[in-house]
Amino acid sequence: MKTKNQERIKLIEKGINPDEGMNITEYRNLNFAVLFISFAVGLLTAHLLVISYEPLDSFVTYLSMILLFGGIGFLINYLIVKNRLTK
Repeated sequence: MKTKNQERIKLIEKGINPDEGMNITEYRNLNFAVLFISFAVGLLTAHLLVISYEPLDSFVTYLSMILLFGGIGFLINYLIVKNRLTK
């Protein structure tokens, strides 16, 4: 709490409104939205790969695609938040 108050005071001293912009709920919602969309794309991609290529191990394919697209989703989320904070 003390650190948060100190950060708010520093922002006010710089002339920045700390209540302006996205709040924590919007960040959380954006995070979940991008993450779930990327998981869905990963599942779809894994399913298409398993159907197309019979010799692939389905568990490894599903797991790797979910992790790959989940990581891409986190990266996209980071870039969106960073872009909004710099504006």
